[in-house]
Amino acid sequence: MLQVSQQAASALEAVRRNQEVPESHDTRLSPAQTPSGDFAIRLEFVEGAEESDEMTEQGDTQVFVANDLVEPLAEAVMDVQETDEGLAFVFRTTSEEA
Repeated sequence: MLQVSQQAASALEAVRRNQEVPESHDTRLSPAQTPSGDFAIRLEFVEGAEESDEMTEQGDTQVFVANDLVEPLAEAVMDVQETDEGLAFVFRTTSEEA
């Protein structure tokens, strides 16, 4: 199952506070497609996760993963990386963490 790093959990909570997202909303990852047709992962705060979603957590931060992403992200860690535009969420394989 997808793991969430402590840094990613902290960043998610910071985004939630900065965007004034109610605590009652869930953090959800779902498949998406870029305008060029490339695969992407959508991160959004929703009023309720889908019944088929799987949940992972880091501390008090829960992240719901759409059923279509559970298998592709099974060996991944959600993390953050510094970019020229600021922090970005990235997905690493668990072997990269070792």
